[in-house]
Amino acid sequence: MTHIPSYIRIKDYIIENIKRGNYKPGGKVPSEKELGELFNVSRITATTAIRDLVGDGIVFRIQGKGTFVADKKEEDLRSHKAYGFENNSSLNEGHHETIIRRTIKAEKELSSKMKVNEKDELYEIIRTKVIDEKVNAIEYVYLPVKYYVSLDIDNEDISLIHDLVEKHCFLKQKRAKVYVEPILPTQEQANMLKINKENPVLLWEKFTFSEEEKIIEYSRNIINSDLYRFYMDLDLEKNSSVG
Repeated sequence: MTHIPSYIRIKDYIIENIKRGNYKPGGKVPSEKELGELFNVSRITATTAIRDLVGDGIVFRIQGKGTFVADKKEEDLRSHKAYGFENNSSLNEGHHETIIRRTIKAEKELSSKMKVNEKDELYEIIRTKVIDEKVNAIEYVYLPVKYYVSLDIDNEDISLIHDLVEKHCFLKQKRAKVYVEPILPTQEQANMLKINKENPVLLWEKFTFSEEEKIIEYSRNIINSDLYRFYMDLDLEKNSSVG
């Protein structure tokens, strides 16, 4: 009989209980200590099993609170073609909490990305998306001040960034280019998302262009990858050619 490693047995146990509905999405699973006692193994073995499940996106950890069953929301990339996360996205659920709104200098990194001078001023907006009292994403938005002469950043009601651009930018927005890639969060971002710094997050980086091909908005969304995954639903029949 093949010997099954203890950490695999623990993983299978948790997965089976999730399938049976004993551990529901968002619900807590036994702690490493409880799993160690249940399977008569060391806490290190139980931690290995939990770490693997976190890596597989099946569970996620909240520091100081425990381990919970992941409820990943699926996002069709094609549904975001107009407004990024503001168009038919489950990230529209919940609410935004604005942390920072201020004027900064572009400096080296942002000036390079946005094709502006390092001394140019940018409006910076940093906010979180909170759903069911959990921070699901962190959003960083940068707007060149020279294109937003009517914007009062201190008093503007910030809801949808697309609407803010539409209302205050004197250049008309035409298109957006988006990049999605996995990255490791900074310690500050990990703390805000309540994840381990070693857990990859998704970077959703968006450039909004005007009709004159000026970058009028640049944003970075740091998304908890334990809670989201992206896909594309392609109609092969519609796009196939008859030969």
